[in-house]
Amino acid sequence: MDLRPALNYDVLHLVMSLLSKREVISMMGTCKTLYREGPKLLLQEVTLKDEHDIRSFTQFMAADPYHRIRYLSIFTFGCGRLSMEAALLLRVFLQFSAPFLRLQQLRLLDPEVMLRSDLGLIQAFSRIAYIATLSIRKPGALSFDLLSKMSGFVHMAILNCKYPAAARLADSNPILALRSLRNTLVDVVAYGVEANITPGRCASIVFPHVRKLRLETFAPINSVEYARAFPNLASLHFSCRMSVMRIEEGERDELAVHRNRNRMSLRECGGWSTLEYLDGTPIDLWVLGLQGIVGRLRSFMGSMDEACQDIVAGAFEELMRDIRVKQIHLDIWTSRAVRDALRTLSRTSRDLEHLGFNIVFDPKEPLADVKGMLDALVEYVARNSLRSLAVVFSCMDILSLMRDDDAEMTSAPASADECKPLLHPESLAVRIQSVAPSLRDISLELWVDNKEIGTLRRGDEIPNPEHWACN
Repeated sequence: MDLRPALNYDVLHLVMSLLSKREVISMMGTCKTLYREGPKLLLQEVTLKDEHDIRSFTQFMAADPYHRIRYLSIFTFGCGRLSMEAALLLRVFLQFSAPFLRLQQLRLLDPEVMLRSDLGLIQAFSRIAYIATLSIRKPGALSFDLLSKMSGFVHMAILNCKYPAAARLADSNPILALRSLRNTLVDVVAYGVEANITPGRCASIVFPHVRKLRLETFAPINSVEYARAFPNLASLHFSCRMSVMRIEEGERDELAVHRNRNRMSLRECGGWSTLEYLDGTPIDLWVLGLQGIVGRLRSFMGSMDEACQDIVAGAFEELMRDIRVKQIHLDIWTSRAVRDALRTLSRTSRDLEHLGFNIVFDPKEPLADVKGMLDALVEYVARNSLRSLAVVFSCMDILSLMRDDDAEMTSAPASADECKPLLHPESLAVRIQSVAPSLRDISLELWVDNKEIGTLRRGDEIPNPEHWACN
């Protein structure tokens, strides 16, 4: 007797993937093949939101635990307070399965209340053997206790502490919070965490394999402490300010104190002198006090008024004087900010290989400013030996957000129709190649009110900044 299924396994999986979970469970009762194949679909992504989910899940797993455990891939917990019975069911399941679990993702969403229901869950979770990505949202004291006890392999950790209760805990500092995973982590993401802790408390904690760090704090960090903890970092995204649009002179002066301290400490102790990728606003990156080589830099420059733009432009110039960059991409608002950036690059970065802009400007900007922006771009390309250039112009209404309603225009505004001939990729490419005939890799785009007006792409070696952080 031929025991193979009448349908090809791929076809069988496709049919079952189109069904609801209830329908898959019903199909499992019809034959041994479906009974065996059903869990592969049902357990690929499991979310437990309440006690009913826990009871149903543990009952389902108990029917064939040794085979079904292997199919668990994405495991999400959004439970609140649990009864003694439900907490016991979950704890017993985790205690049994933890040594065998190999999860692609473990997500704990606001886990404090759930862990408080049964403190034994802390130990049970901590013994999971393998987690590719561990994500904890709104962690508290019990979550950090869990992290301190973890003994398995975790490839990537995500801490989302963008909540006041978590942000005030010193334990949310990622160096301290993730110390038990320091020998397995290669990628760390931390949002809203405590920037710094008592000096010396983390002096012996080193993450030798971490290559990527995304760090968002509410205050400047002591760069040398992080450089010591993450000595082999290749990719860094950093933010330490709530607002990326506005900055006052007083705040700038306070941040300058941190920057100077960081520059001196890094000079004395070393660290982070070579990075493959750096991402953040000019102000945030300037505060780090870095000095060295950066392969790729991506930065957002979106000031909301003239005074802020002066501060941002000044910080960007000081940053660019301290680091040597091969490829740069700027997401930037207003034509004036583009001119400021190009002037800075002309003075500080004559050896750029790639220059990219994503420029958002308003048709109400003075036409002379738009023309000046284009003249500055063409002039920069003419005077430097770029290998590739990529520019996206997006024309949309942003000036209404950037000035008071009663503010007056100082000169005649442009219009979308007037800007189109100036910015059209074909005409701009002619101007660029007339002054830089050796520049072969060019990408130019023009969008007006989120509609594509024109695109030009020449050459095959134009870097894509969306992929920079992934390499």
